[in-house]
Amino acid sequence: MLVNNMYFGERSEEETSYRGLPGTLAVLAATVGLVFWCRADAFHDYWQQTRHQDSGLSALNAQSWWASGAKLSHTLEQALTVPAEWQAETRERMVTAVNVLMLGKEEVLAGEKTAPEPVAVVTASQLKLHSDAIHAPKPARTNKAAAGDTGQKVSAPEVVAASGVASTPVADSSASQPASSESNEVRHFVKLGPDGRLVLNENDRVLLVGDSMMQGVAPHLAKALQKAHVKAIDASKQSTGLTYPTYFDWPEKIRELIPKEKISVLVVMMGANDTWDMVLAGKYERFGSERWRSIYAQRVASILQFAHSQHVRVIWLGAPNMGKEKVNNGVRLLNQLYASAMTDGISRFVSTREALSDNADVYQRYITKEDGTSVVVRSEDGVHFTRDGHKILTQLVLKQLVLPTPQPQS
Repeated sequence: MLVNNMYFGERSEEETSYRGLPGTLAVLAATVGLVFWCRADAFHDYWQQTRHQDSGLSALNAQSWWASGAKLSHTLEQALTVPAEWQAETRERMVTAVNVLMLGKEEVLAGEKTAPEPVAVVTASQLKLHSDAIHAPKPARTNKAAAGDTGQKVSAPEVVAASGVASTPVADSSASQPASSESNEVRHFVKLGPDGRLVLNENDRVLLVGDSMMQGVAPHLAKALQKAHVKAIDASKQSTGLTYPTYFDWPEKIRELIPKEKISVLVVMMGANDTWDMVLAGKYERFGSERWRSIYAQRVASILQFAHSQHVRVIWLGAPNMGKEKVNNGVRLLNQLYASAMTDGISRFVSTREALSDNADVYQRYITKEDGTSVVVRSEDGVHFTRDGHKILTQLVLKQLVLPTPQPQS
């Protein structure tokens, strides 16, 4: 005899699942709401950086009860980051102690001096302290120089075109530099060769910063430097620049990284995300206006001034021609601002437009090589580079440097 189970107060699986659905959705909605409340500031900044318009949260962000979510999130993030850094440092010290016990202090120290350091692709929280660099000049080869790409009159030694380095020797101002605040040792700028190139040794460290353009170039450049036993730190981050510091503050990040890693040379490439209006005190300042240019130039200057205060030379790569007319017109202005800032003989602006186009004023996906063949150097989005483009820019940076010749191991 068949008996329907509803007479015993039981429910089918479908009915049970359906009745539990509202509760599940409520929990899910509450979770999403909590996450959004805690990270609404990040969402707002990201929306401005990528969409270049207000997210609609400005009024809410001004309310203390709403802003408290972001404060709570940042407090928790900081509380979790500090123990992680402490654990990493403790682990490193334990490994060093074990090596000393097993191998002896002299052998461990000898290994640190002779072994090449690995290429580092790190975030700020992963960086560790390093001893001051000891700079020793080495012979440099003479390269032929060409003019810069902006058309703006700037000091010749600092504006470098794609084919070479500074056209005249730059006076080395390192001799009278004060002692570093980070150490009792006297630190100097990297020496310049007779042709103006930066002479590096194995103790120098190079910091690579910028947007997704630099993200493509950095691995190739870091690998080339590693072969010469010069450590490169890739801190590049996509969708960043100097127009939206609330999303990512490059001047502040650079102020953190340079002293922490004892950087000798800073290589910068950005601009693709900067050809937009700024948000100043909740209002939009039109791109290219006098106030816009003044503020942007101040942000560039703040990077250079801090780098120089730490005895760090800067190689600032100009933005290339872009496939979109609005962005292309914008980066022309940015390149003028970059070049105008390099007037002190310490750092230099390096044009990339000649290297990535047969005509320095025209965007091209394909360029003609010396043997007459064509090579694709730009991706279809009109902004980024192909692997060949990355290699060309890597060589352009290396032309600014005299790398050490690794000593053969006995």
